[in-house]
Amino acid sequence: MRAYRSRPPARAEQSLWEYVAERDPYLFAHHPAGKAFREHVWRIRGLYFCKGCMMTAAGLVLGIVFQATTGWLGALDTAEVAIVFVLLLIPTIISHALDLPRPLKHVSRLLLGVLLISAVFYLFVTDSWLVRGIIVGTYLAVKIPLERRRRTMNRRIGASD
Repeated sequence: MRAYRSRPPARAEQSLWEYVAERDPYLFAHHPAGKAFREHVWRIRGLYFCKGCMMTAAGLVLGIVFQATTGWLGALDTAEVAIVFVLLLIPTIISHALDLPRPLKHVSRLLLGVLLISAVFYLFVTDSWLVRGIIVGTYLAVKIPLERRRRTMNRRIGASD
């Protein structure tokens, strides 16, 4: 922000969006620039955004809206919530294991976003420390291997560029 505020007077009309797009268009992409990663990002007015992260964020919003309008986490018992959580997680695991087409991965990331925000809400709904531990443990058990796989795939794709 400091650099943006101290830009030359000739660029006073430049918006923050334009400034960031000019200086670091991949700031929100976390994928390297290049042809090999074009399918991994959306370009919006000069900035690149990771498709998977955008779909997960959309799922977070969807999950917040769904919980706010239905209150489903408080209406179901722990076993039913666990079944829903597993059903929301399965598409992500399958899409990564089978390297499914990108549109299917987008759906799995949307569902993952719904799952993530629902799990965070459920940490506050449940009184069971065991259930809280299972939620956090499952998050770590799934996130760490998937993150490693994503980094490996990025290196492999980048090497072929």
